[in-house]
Amino acid sequence: MGGGDYRHRVRLISYMSPGFPRSLFETIGSLLASEVSFDETRSGPVPGDDPFATGSADAGWICSTSYVGLALTNQHPTVELAGVAWVPDDVDSAGRAVYFGDLVVPHDSPIRSFADLEGATIGCNDPVSLSGHYSLRFAMRDRGLDPDSFATLEFTGGHQRSLDLVAAGDLDAAVVDSVVRTTRSRVDGTVASLRVVERLGPWPVQPLVVRAGAPAGQVAAVRATLLGAAADPTLRNEMNRAGLKRFVGVGPDHYRPVAAAMARLG
Repeated sequence: MGGGDYRHRVRLISYMSPGFPRSLFETIGSLLASEVSFDETRSGPVPGDDPFATGSADAGWICSTSYVGLALTNQHPTVELAGVAWVPDDVDSAGRAVYFGDLVVPHDSPIRSFADLEGATIGCNDPVSLSGHYSLRFAMRDRGLDPDSFATLEFTGGHQRSLDLVAAGDLDAAVVDSVVRTTRSRVDGTVASLRVVERLGPWPVQPLVVRAGAPAGQVAAVRATLLGAAADPTLRNEMNRAGLKRFVGVGPDHYRPVAAAMARLG
């Protein structure tokens, strides 16, 4: 995000697909006149493999666990918050920029409680994912359980894939992004039939970050564009399709609970 008009310089990357539709980020990119790319192999970059550090990305949607690793616990932060996040269309989010790791099982599963998961094979998104991995580890730790022996965690590579495998009976359970699950449930009766054993959270939603050191005026312009885009009909339709209501402003304190939970996990 060098000098000049930010609208011609922001290179936006999303780590949120295919859980969230590509068209959502393409629409956002259009509003910012940005070049948009996707990494669908993980939920966010990690130190040592970071497009913000190399200068190949200027802004992006990443998982909050990745933000913690790149910004809050990094001696040399490579990202900072853009200061805007989405609010899920979920009554349990209560109008806040928070979501859950939904622990789901087949509708006829004998699993009725968290304790029943002992010895089960549980699908997880990827190692970086908050809702699809860390939320489960945090919940096990909080119950005094060893995440590495209580159950078998199997990485599926995506929330949608986890839902498919549970629905097919190939996994005993899965922990998935609550927004992804509820949105797909509206159009897929098989996924709608899955039982939610527990909602893990709430946790801060995935942040929009910018490369560390980006000019404050340009970051403010990106934030203002998204916060002011509520009336844009294309964005409104895309957000509705993705199970999202609106954008709100957020600061670093919003994500400190994730950093604290990761520190306790060790």
